[in-house]
Amino acid sequence: MKKKVLSILMGVSILAAALAGCGKAPASTENSAPAPAATDSAQAAETPEAAESAAGTQASGEKKTVQFWHCMSGTNGDLINQMVSDFNSSQNEVEVVATFQGSYAEAAAKAEQAIFAGNAPDILQVAQDNVGRLAVNGAFADLLPHMQKDGMDDKDFVDAFVNDAYYEGKLVVIPFGRSAQILHINKTVLDEMGCEIPTTWDELKEVANKCTIVENGETKRYGLSVPFDQWEFFALIQQAGGKFFNEDQTGLGCLDDGTAKEAFSFMKDLQDSGALYYNDPANDQDNQMFTSGMAAMTINSSGAITSRRETIGDSFEYVVAPLVKGKIESMPTGGNGFGILAASKEQDAAWKFMKWFIEDEKGGLAFVIGSGYLPFTKTMAQSDAIQQLWKESDNYKIAYDALQYGDDSYRIANLTPVIAEFRTCIQAIMLDNQDIDQSLKTFSDSVDIILND
Repeated sequence: MKKKVLSILMGVSILAAALAGCGKAPASTENSAPAPAATDSAQAAETPEAAESAAGTQASGEKKTVQFWHCMSGTNGDLINQMVSDFNSSQNEVEVVATFQGSYAEAAAKAEQAIFAGNAPDILQVAQDNVGRLAVNGAFADLLPHMQKDGMDDKDFVDAFVNDAYYEGKLVVIPFGRSAQILHINKTVLDEMGCEIPTTWDELKEVANKCTIVENGETKRYGLSVPFDQWEFFALIQQAGGKFFNEDQTGLGCLDDGTAKEAFSFMKDLQDSGALYYNDPANDQDNQMFTSGMAAMTINSSGAITSRRETIGDSFEYVVAPLVKGKIESMPTGGNGFGILAASKEQDAAWKFMKWFIEDEKGGLAFVIGSGYLPFTKTMAQSDAIQQLWKESDNYKIAYDALQYGDDSYRIANLTPVIAEFRTCIQAIMLDNQDIDQSLKTFSDSVDIILND
Protein backbone atom coordinates (compact mmCIF):
# COMPACT_ATOMS: atom_id res chain seq x y z
CA MET A 1 0.00 0.00 0.00
CA LYS A 2 2.80 2.43 0.83
CA LYS A 3 4.36 1.77 -2.57
CA LYS A 4 1.07 2.58 -4.27
CA VAL A 5 0.62 5.79 -2.31
CA LEU A 6 4.17 6.90 -3.01
CA SER A 7 3.60 6.16 -6.69
CA ILE A 8 0.56 8.40 -6.70
CA LEU A 9 2.42 11.15 -4.86
CA MET A 10 5.12 11.10 -7.49
CA GLY A 11 2.58 11.26 -10.32
CA VAL A 12 0.60 14.12 -8.82
CA SER A 13 3.81 15.96 -7.93
CA ILE A 14 5.02 15.67 -11.54
CA LEU A 15 1.98 17.56 -12.79
CA ALA A 16 2.08 20.07 -9.96
CA ALA A 17 5.72 20.77 -10.75
CA ALA A 18 4.92 21.06 -14.45
CA LEU A 19 2.24 23.65 -13.78
CA ALA A 20 4.44 25.58 -11.37
CA GLY A 21 7.31 25.48 -13.81
CA CYS A 22 5.16 27.15 -16.45
CA GLY A 23 5.02 30.28 -14.30
CA LYS A 24 1.27 30.58 -14.80
CA ALA A 25 -1.40 27.96 -15.10
CA PRO A 26 -3.52 27.45 -18.20
CA ALA A 27 -6.45 29.81 -18.50
CA SER A 28 -8.79 27.43 -20.28
CA THR A 29 -9.90 24.87 -17.76
CA GLU A 30 -10.63 24.18 -14.16
CA ASN A 31 -9.03 20.77 -14.62
CA SER A 32 -5.49 22.01 -14.10
CA ALA A 33 -5.57 25.72 -13.43
CA PRO A 34 -4.48 27.01 -10.03
CA ALA A 35 -7.04 29.12 -8.28
CA PRO A 36 -6.45 32.88 -8.16
CA ALA A 37 -5.21 34.59 -5.03
CA ALA A 38 -7.57 33.92 -2.15
CA THR A 39 -9.79 36.71 -0.89
CA ASP A 40 -10.11 37.50 2.80
CA SER A 41 -13.34 35.53 3.03
CA ALA A 42 -11.76 32.56 1.25
CA GLN A 43 -9.02 32.50 3.83
CA ALA A 44 -11.31 33.03 6.79
CA ALA A 45 -12.11 29.34 7.21
CA GLU A 46 -8.39 28.59 7.60
CA THR A 47 -7.81 30.71 10.71
CA PRO A 48 -6.76 29.14 14.04
CA GLU A 49 -9.83 30.76 15.61
CA ALA A 50 -12.14 28.93 13.21
CA ALA A 51 -10.42 25.61 13.84
CA GLU A 52 -10.46 26.19 17.63
CA SER A 53 -14.15 27.07 17.56
CA ALA A 54 -14.97 23.94 15.57
CA ALA A 55 -12.91 21.78 17.90
CA GLY A 56 -14.64 23.29 20.94
CA THR A 57 -18.05 22.67 19.43
CA GLN A 58 -17.22 19.03 18.73
CA ALA A 59 -15.81 18.54 22.24
CA SER A 60 -19.07 19.77 23.74
CA GLY A 61 -20.95 17.15 21.74
CA GLU A 62 -23.14 19.70 20.01
CA LYS A 63 -21.87 19.18 16.47
CA LYS A 64 -19.56 16.82 14.62
CA THR A 65 -16.77 18.59 12.76
CA VAL A 66 -16.17 17.84 9.08
CA GLN A 67 -12.95 19.02 7.47
CA PHE A 68 -13.50 20.09 3.86
CA TRP A 69 -10.55 20.86 1.55
CA HIS A 70 -11.40 22.88 -1.54
CA CYS A 71 -9.66 24.55 -4.47
CA MET A 72 -11.72 27.68 -4.99
CA SER A 73 -10.72 31.25 -4.18
CA GLY A 74 -11.67 34.69 -5.44
CA THR A 75 -15.39 34.94 -6.22
CA ASN A 76 -15.80 31.15 -6.29
CA GLY A 77 -14.07 30.89 -2.93
CA ASP A 78 -16.55 33.37 -1.52
CA LEU A 79 -19.40 31.26 -2.88
CA ILE A 80 -17.94 28.10 -1.32
CA ASN A 81 -17.61 29.76 2.06
CA GLN A 82 -21.12 31.18 1.86
CA MET A 83 -22.45 27.73 1.02
CA VAL A 84 -20.63 26.21 4.00
CA SER A 85 -21.89 28.98 6.27
CA ASP A 86 -25.47 28.47 5.11
CA PHE A 87 -25.22 24.74 5.74
CA ASN A 88 -23.75 25.22 9.21
CA SER A 89 -26.57 27.62 10.07
CA SER A 90 -29.24 25.28 8.73
CA GLN A 91 -28.83 22.51 11.32
CA ASN A 92 -27.25 21.65 14.68
CA GLU A 93 -25.54 18.33 14.00
CA VAL A 94 -22.57 19.05 11.70
CA GLU A 95 -20.03 21.88 11.50
CA VAL A 96 -18.12 21.99 8.19
CA VAL A 97 -14.74 23.70 8.24
CA ALA A 98 -13.68 24.76 4.75
CA THR A 99 -9.98 25.16 3.97
CA PHE A 100 -8.53 26.42 0.70
CA GLN A 101 -5.71 24.12 -0.48
CA GLY A 102 -4.52 25.77 -3.70
CA SER A 103 -4.83 24.38 -7.23
CA TYR A 104 -6.33 21.01 -8.03
CA ALA A 105 -2.88 19.49 -8.45
CA GLU A 106 -1.71 20.95 -5.14
CA ALA A 107 -4.82 19.79 -3.28
CA ALA A 108 -4.52 16.28 -4.70
CA ALA A 109 -0.88 16.04 -3.65
CA LYS A 110 -1.69 17.33 -0.17
CA ALA A 111 -4.53 14.86 0.17
CA GLU A 112 -2.30 11.93 -0.74
CA GLN A 113 0.27 13.05 1.77
CA ALA A 114 -2.43 13.47 4.44
CA ILE A 115 -3.84 10.00 3.77
CA PHE A 116 -0.35 8.53 4.13
CA ALA A 117 0.21 10.49 7.36
CA GLY A 118 -3.19 9.57 8.80
CA ASN A 119 -4.62 13.09 8.98
CA ALA A 120 -6.71 13.32 5.82
CA PRO A 121 -9.72 15.65 5.52
CA ASP A 122 -13.24 14.26 5.41
CA ILE A 123 -14.24 15.84 2.09
CA LEU A 124 -11.99 16.70 -0.85
CA GLN A 125 -12.77 18.80 -3.90
CA VAL A 126 -10.98 17.06 -6.76
CA ALA A 127 -10.54 17.75 -10.47
CA GLN A 128 -12.16 15.08 -12.60
CA ASP A 129 -8.79 14.35 -14.23
CA ASN A 130 -7.47 13.32 -10.79
CA VAL A 131 -10.41 11.18 -9.67
CA GLY A 132 -9.19 7.87 -11.13
CA ARG A 133 -5.65 8.30 -9.87
CA LEU A 134 -6.91 8.77 -6.31
CA ALA A 135 -9.67 6.18 -6.55
CA VAL A 136 -7.41 3.39 -7.83
CA ASN A 137 -5.92 3.06 -4.35
CA GLY A 138 -9.22 3.29 -2.51
CA ALA A 139 -8.94 6.93 -1.47
CA PHE A 140 -12.69 7.56 -1.71
CA ALA A 141 -15.70 6.10 0.07
CA ASP A 142 -18.56 4.77 -2.04
CA LEU A 143 -21.35 7.37 -1.97
CA LEU A 144 -23.99 5.26 -3.69
CA PRO A 145 -25.12 3.49 -0.48
CA HIS A 146 -25.66 6.90 1.14
CA MET A 147 -27.80 8.02 -1.79
CA GLN A 148 -29.81 4.80 -1.78
CA LYS A 149 -30.38 5.02 1.96
CA ASP A 150 -31.79 8.53 1.55
CA GLY A 151 -33.93 7.58 -1.44
CA MET A 152 -31.87 9.65 -3.89
CA ASP A 153 -31.49 8.64 -7.53
CA ASP A 154 -28.02 8.86 -9.08
CA LYS A 155 -29.70 8.94 -12.50
CA ASP A 156 -30.65 12.54 -11.71
CA PHE A 157 -27.03 13.59 -12.29
CA VAL A 158 -26.47 15.09 -15.72
CA ASP A 159 -25.45 12.24 -18.02
CA ALA A 160 -22.21 13.87 -19.23
CA PHE A 161 -21.00 14.18 -15.64
CA VAL A 162 -21.72 10.63 -14.47
CA ASN A 163 -19.11 8.37 -16.08
CA ASP A 164 -16.07 9.94 -14.47
CA ALA A 165 -17.84 10.19 -11.10
CA TYR A 166 -17.72 6.39 -10.82
CA TYR A 167 -14.77 4.08 -10.38
CA GLU A 168 -15.23 0.33 -10.70
CA GLY A 169 -18.94 0.57 -9.98
CA LYS A 170 -18.55 2.87 -6.97
CA LEU A 171 -19.79 6.45 -6.91
CA VAL A 172 -16.61 8.12 -5.64
CA VAL A 173 -17.42 11.81 -6.25
CA ILE A 174 -20.51 13.97 -6.55
CA PRO A 175 -20.32 16.29 -9.59
CA PHE A 176 -20.10 19.91 -8.49
CA GLY A 177 -18.34 22.67 -10.45
CA ARG A 178 -18.72 21.15 -13.90
CA SER A 179 -18.29 22.81 -17.27
CA ALA A 180 -18.32 22.38 -21.04
CA GLN A 181 -15.62 23.34 -23.51
CA ILE A 182 -17.16 25.81 -25.94
CA LEU A 183 -16.39 28.42 -28.58
CA HIS A 184 -16.60 32.01 -27.28
CA ILE A 185 -17.41 34.48 -30.05
CA ASN A 186 -17.34 38.23 -30.65
CA LYS A 187 -20.40 38.25 -32.87
CA THR A 188 -20.02 41.92 -33.60
CA VAL A 189 -16.75 41.18 -35.40
CA LEU A 190 -18.17 38.19 -37.26
CA ASP A 191 -21.12 40.29 -38.45
CA GLU A 192 -18.80 43.09 -39.60
CA MET A 193 -16.75 40.57 -41.59
CA GLY A 194 -19.83 38.91 -43.07
CA CYS A 195 -19.14 35.60 -41.30
CA GLU A 196 -21.50 33.04 -39.85
CA ILE A 197 -20.70 31.22 -36.61
CA PRO A 198 -18.43 28.31 -37.63
CA THR A 199 -19.65 24.76 -37.13
CA THR A 200 -16.83 22.70 -38.73
CA TRP A 201 -13.03 22.67 -38.73
CA ASP A 202 -12.94 24.11 -42.25
CA GLU A 203 -15.39 26.87 -41.33
CA LEU A 204 -13.41 27.73 -38.20
CA LYS A 205 -10.23 28.06 -40.23
CA GLU A 206 -12.01 30.24 -42.83
CA VAL A 207 -13.68 32.53 -40.28
CA ALA A 208 -10.53 32.87 -38.15
CA ASN A 209 -8.47 33.93 -41.14
CA LYS A 210 -11.13 36.34 -42.36
CA CYS A 211 -11.40 38.02 -38.94
CA THR A 212 -7.64 38.49 -38.59
CA ILE A 213 -6.33 42.01 -39.17
CA VAL A 214 -2.66 42.72 -39.93
CA GLU A 215 -1.39 46.26 -40.49
CA ASN A 216 2.20 47.08 -41.41
CA GLY A 217 3.30 43.63 -40.35
CA GLU A 218 1.63 43.88 -36.93
CA THR A 219 -1.40 41.80 -35.98
CA LYS A 220 -4.12 44.10 -34.72
CA ARG A 221 -6.65 41.33 -34.22
CA TYR A 222 -6.41 37.54 -34.25
CA GLY A 223 -9.23 35.41 -35.54
CA LEU A 224 -8.72 32.85 -32.77
CA SER A 225 -6.96 32.73 -29.42
CA VAL A 226 -6.35 29.42 -27.66
CA PRO A 227 -4.97 29.10 -24.12
CA PHE A 228 -2.10 26.72 -23.41
CA ASP A 229 -3.76 23.51 -22.25
CA GLN A 230 -4.20 19.84 -23.06
CA TRP A 231 -7.99 20.18 -22.98
CA GLU A 232 -8.27 21.60 -26.50
CA PHE A 233 -6.17 18.80 -27.97
CA PHE A 234 -8.22 16.10 -26.26
CA ALA A 235 -11.22 17.66 -28.01
CA LEU A 236 -9.56 17.88 -31.43
CA ILE A 237 -8.39 14.27 -31.29
CA GLN A 238 -11.91 13.12 -30.42
CA GLN A 239 -13.42 15.31 -33.15
CA ALA A 240 -11.03 13.69 -35.63
CA GLY A 241 -12.60 10.36 -34.68
CA GLY A 242 -9.81 9.13 -32.42
CA LYS A 243 -9.41 7.92 -28.87
CA PHE A 244 -6.51 9.27 -26.86
CA PHE A 245 -5.50 5.90 -25.42
CA ASN A 246 -5.70 2.50 -27.09
CA GLU A 247 -8.34 0.04 -25.97
CA ASP A 248 -6.24 -1.71 -23.32
CA GLN A 249 -4.77 1.61 -22.07
CA THR A 250 -1.18 0.58 -22.73
CA GLY A 251 -0.37 3.30 -25.24
CA LEU A 252 -1.61 6.20 -27.33
CA GLY A 253 -4.35 5.15 -29.70
CA CYS A 254 -4.33 8.63 -31.22
CA LEU A 255 -0.82 8.05 -32.57
CA ASP A 256 -1.71 4.70 -34.08
CA ASP A 257 -4.73 6.09 -35.94
CA GLY A 258 -3.12 9.41 -36.88
CA THR A 259 -5.65 11.65 -35.11
CA ALA A 260 -3.03 13.26 -32.85
CA LYS A 261 -1.05 14.43 -35.88
CA GLU A 262 -4.28 15.57 -37.53
CA ALA A 263 -5.16 17.67 -34.47
CA PHE A 264 -1.75 19.31 -34.21
CA SER A 265 -1.56 19.89 -37.97
CA PHE A 266 -4.90 21.69 -37.87
CA MET A 267 -3.70 23.98 -35.08
CA LYS A 268 -0.33 24.62 -36.71
CA ASP A 269 -2.01 25.56 -40.00
CA LEU A 270 -4.05 28.17 -38.14
CA GLN A 271 -0.97 29.40 -36.32
CA ASP A 272 1.21 29.56 -39.45
CA SER A 273 -1.46 31.53 -41.33
CA GLY A 274 -1.35 34.17 -38.59
CA ALA A 275 -4.98 33.61 -37.57
CA LEU A 276 -4.25 31.79 -34.30
CA TYR A 277 -2.60 33.25 -31.23
CA TYR A 278 -1.48 30.30 -29.15
CA ASN A 279 -0.79 31.47 -25.62
CA ASP A 280 2.44 30.92 -23.74
CA PRO A 281 1.79 29.34 -20.32
CA ALA A 282 4.18 31.83 -18.74
CA ASN A 283 1.96 34.71 -19.89
CA ASP A 284 -1.44 33.39 -20.90
CA GLN A 285 -3.50 36.35 -22.16
CA ASP A 286 -6.43 34.46 -23.65
CA ASN A 287 -9.11 36.03 -21.47
CA GLN A 288 -7.79 39.56 -21.90
CA MET A 289 -7.37 39.15 -25.65
CA PHE A 290 -10.96 38.05 -26.10
CA THR A 291 -12.62 40.54 -23.76
CA SER A 292 -10.59 43.44 -25.18
CA GLY A 293 -11.44 42.56 -28.78
CA MET A 294 -7.92 41.46 -29.71
CA ALA A 295 -9.28 38.01 -30.64
CA ALA A 296 -12.57 37.38 -32.42
CA MET A 297 -12.99 33.88 -31.00
CA THR A 298 -11.50 31.64 -28.35
CA ILE A 299 -11.91 28.06 -27.19
CA ASN A 300 -12.47 28.02 -23.45
CA SER A 301 -14.53 26.74 -20.54
CA SER A 302 -18.18 27.60 -20.02
CA GLY A 303 -17.07 28.53 -16.52
CA ALA A 304 -15.77 31.79 -18.02
CA ILE A 305 -19.17 32.98 -19.25
CA THR A 306 -20.20 34.95 -16.16
CA SER A 307 -16.93 36.84 -15.70
CA ARG A 308 -16.72 37.60 -19.42
CA ARG A 309 -20.28 38.93 -19.50
CA GLU A 310 -19.38 41.29 -16.70
CA THR A 311 -16.11 42.41 -18.31
CA ILE A 312 -17.45 42.81 -21.86
CA GLY A 313 -20.68 44.56 -20.91
CA ASP A 314 -22.04 46.35 -23.98
CA SER A 315 -18.70 46.69 -25.77
CA PHE A 316 -19.66 43.95 -28.24
CA GLU A 317 -22.19 41.16 -28.71
CA TYR A 318 -20.85 38.13 -26.88
CA VAL A 319 -22.21 34.69 -27.80
CA VAL A 320 -21.04 31.11 -27.42
CA ALA A 321 -21.43 27.99 -29.54
CA PRO A 322 -20.62 24.27 -29.31
CA LEU A 323 -17.14 23.27 -30.43
CA VAL A 324 -16.86 22.83 -34.17
CA LYS A 325 -17.24 19.45 -35.80
CA GLY A 326 -14.45 17.39 -37.30
CA LYS A 327 -15.50 13.94 -38.38
CA ILE A 328 -17.77 13.99 -35.34
CA GLU A 329 -18.93 16.45 -32.68
CA SER A 330 -17.12 15.82 -29.41
CA MET A 331 -15.67 17.60 -26.41
CA PRO A 332 -14.27 16.70 -23.01
CA THR A 333 -16.12 18.12 -20.03
CA GLY A 334 -14.31 19.99 -17.30
CA GLY A 335 -14.51 20.77 -13.64
CA ASN A 336 -14.55 18.94 -10.35
CA GLY A 337 -16.46 16.94 -7.81
CA PHE A 338 -16.63 16.39 -4.06
CA GLY A 339 -15.57 13.06 -2.58
CA ILE A 340 -15.65 11.70 0.96
CA LEU A 341 -12.32 10.10 1.77
CA ALA A 342 -12.38 6.49 2.89
CA ALA A 343 -10.10 7.43 5.78
CA SER A 344 -12.72 9.80 7.22
CA LYS A 345 -14.12 8.91 10.62
CA GLU A 346 -17.06 11.24 10.04
CA GLN A 347 -18.47 9.86 6.80
CA ASP A 348 -22.10 10.07 7.88
CA ALA A 349 -21.66 13.67 9.00
CA ALA A 350 -19.84 14.50 5.77
CA TRP A 351 -22.67 12.97 3.77
CA LYS A 352 -25.19 15.27 5.47
CA PHE A 353 -23.35 18.21 3.89
CA MET A 354 -23.10 16.46 0.52
CA LYS A 355 -26.83 15.65 0.50
CA TRP A 356 -27.66 19.22 1.48
CA PHE A 357 -25.70 20.87 -1.32
CA ILE A 358 -27.25 18.51 -3.88
CA GLU A 359 -30.79 19.33 -2.81
CA ASP A 360 -30.87 22.74 -1.12
CA GLU A 361 -31.23 25.92 -3.19
CA LYS A 362 -28.53 27.55 -1.04
CA GLY A 363 -26.11 24.73 -1.88
CA GLY A 364 -24.99 23.68 -5.34
CA LEU A 365 -27.70 25.72 -7.07
CA ALA A 366 -26.51 28.95 -5.46
CA PHE A 367 -22.94 28.13 -6.48
CA VAL A 368 -23.99 27.46 -10.09
CA ILE A 369 -25.95 30.73 -10.30
CA GLY A 370 -23.10 32.74 -8.82
CA SER A 371 -20.17 31.11 -10.61
CA GLY A 372 -21.39 30.27 -14.10
CA TYR A 373 -20.68 26.55 -13.78
CA LEU A 374 -23.34 24.24 -15.22
CA PRO A 375 -26.19 22.52 -13.36
CA PHE A 376 -25.03 19.07 -12.28
CA THR A 377 -28.44 17.47 -11.74
CA LYS A 378 -31.40 17.31 -14.12
CA THR A 379 -33.65 18.57 -11.33
CA MET A 380 -31.42 21.60 -10.91
CA ALA A 381 -31.48 22.27 -14.66
CA GLN A 382 -35.29 22.40 -14.54
CA SER A 383 -35.43 24.69 -11.51
CA ASP A 384 -37.03 28.13 -11.79
CA ALA A 385 -33.70 29.79 -10.96
CA ILE A 386 -31.81 28.08 -13.78
CA GLN A 387 -34.63 28.58 -16.27
CA GLN A 388 -34.59 32.29 -15.43
CA LEU A 389 -30.81 32.42 -15.86
CA TRP A 390 -31.13 30.82 -19.29
CA LYS A 391 -33.76 33.39 -20.27
CA GLU A 392 -31.38 36.19 -19.29
CA SER A 393 -28.57 34.74 -21.38
CA ASP A 394 -28.75 32.03 -24.04
CA ASN A 395 -25.03 31.40 -23.53
CA TYR A 396 -25.61 29.28 -20.41
CA LYS A 397 -28.25 27.15 -22.12
CA ILE A 398 -26.08 26.69 -25.23
CA ALA A 399 -23.21 25.50 -23.02
CA TYR A 400 -25.49 23.08 -21.16
CA ASP A 401 -26.93 21.68 -24.39
CA ALA A 402 -23.38 21.12 -25.70
CA LEU A 403 -22.96 18.46 -23.02
CA GLN A 404 -24.67 16.01 -25.36
CA TYR A 405 -21.31 15.79 -27.13
CA GLY A 406 -19.35 15.15 -23.93
CA ASP A 407 -16.70 12.41 -24.03
CA ASP A 408 -14.30 11.89 -21.14
CA SER A 409 -13.03 8.45 -22.17
CA TYR A 410 -9.42 9.66 -21.91
CA ARG A 411 -9.69 9.86 -18.10
CA ILE A 412 -7.81 6.76 -16.99
CA ALA A 413 -6.41 6.14 -13.52
CA ASN A 414 -2.82 6.89 -14.54
CA LEU A 415 -3.64 10.13 -16.37
CA THR A 416 -1.71 12.61 -14.20
CA PRO A 417 1.86 11.81 -15.34
CA VAL A 418 0.63 11.43 -18.94
CA ILE A 419 -0.75 14.98 -18.86
CA ALA A 420 2.62 16.27 -17.67
CA GLU A 421 4.32 14.68 -20.69
CA PHE A 422 1.53 15.82 -23.04
CA ARG A 423 2.02 19.41 -21.97
CA THR A 424 5.72 19.10 -22.78
CA CYS A 425 4.73 17.82 -26.23
CA ILE A 426 2.29 20.69 -26.76
CA GLN A 427 4.96 23.20 -25.74
CA ALA A 428 7.43 21.68 -28.20
CA ILE A 429 5.05 21.76 -31.18
CA MET A 430 3.01 24.90 -30.63
CA LEU A 431 5.56 27.23 -29.03
CA ASP A 432 9.02 25.85 -29.86
CA ASN A 433 8.13 24.93 -33.46
CA GLN A 434 9.48 21.41 -33.13
CA ASP A 435 8.60 18.73 -35.67
CA ILE A 436 5.16 17.21 -35.05
CA ASP A 437 6.13 13.61 -35.81
CA GLN A 438 9.27 13.66 -33.69
CA SER A 439 7.55 15.41 -30.78
CA LEU A 440 4.71 12.89 -30.83
CA LYS A 441 7.21 10.02 -30.97
CA THR A 442 9.02 11.39 -27.90
CA PHE A 443 5.68 11.77 -26.13
CA SER A 444 4.64 8.24 -27.06
CA ASP A 445 7.88 6.78 -25.73
CA SER A 446 7.36 8.54 -22.41
CA VAL A 447 3.77 7.33 -22.18
CA ASP A 448 4.81 3.75 -22.89
CA ILE A 449 7.10 3.88 -19.88
CA ILE A 450 4.40 5.42 -17.68
CA LEU A 451 1.70 2.93 -18.62
CA ASN A 452 3.77 -0.23 -18.82
CA ASP A 453 6.60 0.13 -16.30
